[in-house]
Amino acid sequence: MSPWLLLGSLLTVEFAARLVLEIRERRLTQMRGGLFAVLRLIPLLNDIVPLPENRKDPAENEFVKKHEEGHANLRHGILRNLAKVALLLLAVWFFAFLLASHGMSLVESILWLHLAAIPFRTVFHLYCWHQEYEADRYAFDKLGKKVAKAAMRNLAESEIPYTKLFAVIYREHPTVAIRSQKILNKEVKAV
Repeated sequence: MSPWLLLGSLLTVEFAARLVLEIRERRLTQMRGGLFAVLRLIPLLNDIVPLPENRKDPAENEFVKKHEEGHANLRHGILRNLAKVALLLLAVWFFAFLLASHGMSLVESILWLHLAAIPFRTVFHLYCWHQEYEADRYAFDKLGKKVAKAAMRNLAESEIPYTKLFAVIYREHPTVAIRSQKILNKEVKAV
């Protein structure tokens, strides 16, 4: 099988998998996908088009302040940036390897890098989710269950309710349903 045929096949599989994921998401959430849904289907564009996470900005409250304090005290910003730098260095190495060792064209190398980045991006999202859980736990320990529950309800009203699978593929933040299950042992929904 030629490298271009393999690459084309893998990109077709990616397109089909993203299409199935979009259809599944639309059916489960009963929400329209709009222009973002189309952009998420196109290889390379889905790497740079951000997924909107909120309908509106969540209200600033004491839980959010303690959550952000938790990020600062646990050095999450530094750790997240180190992870990004490590992944960037790995991407640069892989890109140079494809260009130099395999003599691939620039376009072919970019497309292979795009495909190779998919599992790494998902692992990075899970790492970010872990940091969010730690910051939530920090705020929960400082403020208690009642404040945490009110904050989660407020966030649920602001957030676009994605499913867990969709969120892990596209978001660096877990959904309110997942976060509230982690700290409150129950799913909090918008009123």
